[in-house]
Amino acid sequence: MIALLALGAFLAAAPSASVGDMEAEGARHVVREFERVGRRAPAQDATLGAAARRLALEALTGDTTGAPDLFSLTEAVSDAGGADPTPRTLVIRAWTPRNGLETFLARSDFNTERASHFGLGVARVGERTAFVLLLSDRKAELQPFPRNLAGGERASRTLCGTLVAPLRNPDVYVTRPDGDVDRVSITRRGPNGEFCARLELATPGSYTVEVVGKAGAGPEVAALFLTQLGAPRQRGARAEDTEPTTLNEARAAVYERINSLRRAHRLPELAPDPVLDRVAQAYSDRMASEGFFAHVAPDGSTLTQRLPDDARYVRAGENLGLASGPLAAHFGIEHSPGHRRNLLDSGFRFMGVGVTFRKVDGREEAILTEVYTAASPAAQNIGDPQQEAYDTLARWRTSRKLPPLERSQALDALAQAHARRALELDQPSAQPGGAPLHERVFQVLPDAGTAAVDFFVVSDPTALPESRSLADATNNRVGVGVVRGDSRRFGVKQYWVAVIYAAVR
Repeated sequence: MIALLALGAFLAAAPSASVGDMEAEGARHVVREFERVGRRAPAQDATLGAAARRLALEALTGDTTGAPDLFSLTEAVSDAGGADPTPRTLVIRAWTPRNGLETFLARSDFNTERASHFGLGVARVGERTAFVLLLSDRKAELQPFPRNLAGGERASRTLCGTLVAPLRNPDVYVTRPDGDVDRVSITRRGPNGEFCARLELATPGSYTVEVVGKAGAGPEVAALFLTQLGAPRQRGARAEDTEPTTLNEARAAVYERINSLRRAHRLPELAPDPVLDRVAQAYSDRMASEGFFAHVAPDGSTLTQRLPDDARYVRAGENLGLASGPLAAHFGIEHSPGHRRNLLDSGFRFMGVGVTFRKVDGREEAILTEVYTAASPAAQNIGDPQQEAYDTLARWRTSRKLPPLERSQALDALAQAHARRALELDQPSAQPGGAPLHERVFQVLPDAGTAAVDFFVVSDPTALPESRSLADATNNRVGVGVVRGDSRRFGVKQYWVAVIYAAVR
C-alpha cells in the first residue's frame, strides 16, 4: 500500500473545483499515467469508486493517519458490492482542495502496479480534502451476492462466479461469526473457471467469504467479501466487538484462527510452543518500543537471529500484523498472499504468538507477531526418530483418506544405508551403493512395479512435509532410514531422513 500525507503550504485562493470535477480529473490522470508508460489503463470500476469515497471520508474524519488496514479496506469494498481482496491503496490528505488535486496529479508512481480496475474517491470536510485511489488486479468476477440477509436465523444462498486465468480449481471458504472456517462444496465447475457453491449461513452475525484459486505460485485468494445474517452490521463492529484485550486472550484467539484455517485446508494443526511465544512477544515489544514495523530489525537482525541458538537451523517463518486489534491484524495476515503461504505451509508444526497493545494518538493499536517452525525449540531429543517419522507419514495418509503403508524391513535397510551415505558425503542425493536406488528396490522386492524416494534434512522427524510419493495411492510399501549428524551445508544435529516407497502388485 502507498500512503501520503500532503501538508503543503496554503496556496493562493482560487475557485474550488467540485468533488465530482476532482474525481473526473483524477480518473483521467490515472488513465494517462498508465498509457504514458505503454501499459493498458485499468478500467474505472463503480464498486471500487464507492469504496474509495468512503475511505476518503474516513481519512478526514477517523483516527487513521496512513493507509487503511486490510479489514477496513475489505469492509469498504465489500459494502460497496465488490470483492477485490487486496487492492493497492494511495491516500492523499491536503488542507485545500487545490492542494489535494495538484498533489494527486503530480503522482506518477502508481503506474507500475498490476491493475485491471481502479476506483478513485474524493471527500471534503470544510476545506480539508482527501483523495483515495484503489488499484485492483481482479482475479475473479462474481455474480451479485447480498451483503446483508435480514431476518430469520438461517439463510441459504448460491454464490457463482468465474476465475480469471491463469487461476483455476476454485475453492470457497466461509469464516463463521465464531471464527471457525468451513470449506464449502462446489456444486458446479465449468471448463473456464466457472463455479457455483451453496452457502449455508446458520447463525446471525458477520461471515467472511473467500474464493481461492490455484496457479503456478500455489493457492491465491481471488475474491473476498463480508456478508451479514440478521441485523445490519455496523462499520467496524466485527473487529471491535470480538477483539481480545489481554495477551492470553489474544494468543488463544489467534491460535484458534490459525488452526481453524488449517483444518479447513486439511492441514495438520499447529501446536503452541512456549519458546516461540517468547520470541514473538519480544519482537512485538521491540517494534513498539523502537518505533519500527518490519521483519528486519534496525540492527539488521532477522528471525534466524531471534530464535534460540540451538534452533538456528530450524525451518521457520514469521508473519507481522498491525491494526486496531489482534484479530483485525490477523485478518490482514490471512488475506495477504505472502503471509498466507506461511499460515498454510504443510511443513510447519509449531507456532508462537506475541501481541503488544498500545495507544497511538489516542487510538488503540495492536502489533502482532506470529512465528512458525517445523520443529519445537522447546522439545527434548527425539526418543525414536524412525518411529516418529513413520507416525508422521501415517498421519498424512490418514488425513488424505489413503490406505495405510506397510512397513518393509528390506526398504528400511536400503533407506538407512541411503541416509548414512548421504550424511557422510554431505549430499542428500548420494546413492547408498553402486547400483541406482530403484534397481536395488526391485532386487529386494521383485514384485514391485514402481519405486520412489524422498529425502529430507530436518531438525525434527515429526516435521516431514507431504510429498507426491506419499500422496500416491498406488504406493503400498515404505521404508524409512534416519541418521542424525552435523553438516556444513545444513547445520548441526539435523536428521537426515530417507523414505523409500514401492508399489507392490
